[in-house]
Amino acid sequence: MIERKFKYKSAFDIIGPIMVGPSSSHTAGAVKIGNMARELYKNTPKELIVTFFGSFAETYKGHGTAVAIVAGILGFETHDERIPEAIKIAEQQGVTIEFLTSSKGAKHANTVNLNLIDGERRLDLTAISIGGGSIQVTEINQHSTILNQEQGYGLVLTTDQPKTAIPCVGNTLESPEFIIIQKLNQETVFFVETLSDISQKLIEKIKEIPGITAVLPTTG
Repeated sequence: MIERKFKYKSAFDIIGPIMVGPSSSHTAGAVKIGNMARELYKNTPKELIVTFFGSFAETYKGHGTAVAIVAGILGFETHDERIPEAIKIAEQQGVTIEFLTSSKGAKHANTVNLNLIDGERRLDLTAISIGGGSIQVTEINQHSTILNQEQGYGLVLTTDQPKTAIPCVGNTLESPEFIIIQKLNQETVFFVETLSDISQKLIEKIKEIPGITAVLPTTG
């Protein structure tokens, strides 16, 4: 995993979003990590294995990180009042959940690994909560999403037409760098980094490219 100096765009990134507490790092950020996994997996898994590292491993029960991760997997937003009941709701939907902790060293104290499983349909995602409800996705299926330590902004994209979609994305961004990842549930996942800020307007423009099925900032 490559070390990176994480950037905040405004004071609101530090204060955090509207949320169910107690902590923007341990709950709001965890919800967003779960949301990211769900967006890529595109469904609720039959089995969820969550491994916490560092500070998360020590406090995930008391700070609500466990329920927050599951809430994100279910598609709940950070302010959803159902978050405290997320584990119960998931189990009622037939999801088997296992929480693990690891003493293995991590580059950031708030690191979590998620494994979403439904038969052969699998997703392995590692991410960190960098504070104020912001997150950084660091690995997907054991591939690093950080391509260049000097680049500032990143996206995870999925496509069912990689040969035509990827060049179009490259033409839309400033000085992009790409890496192609293996198939994920019949789609191709790829990462892109660029020097320029990736605005919501730019994200919407990329979403309109034929063949692009998901556009997800690696930080946010």
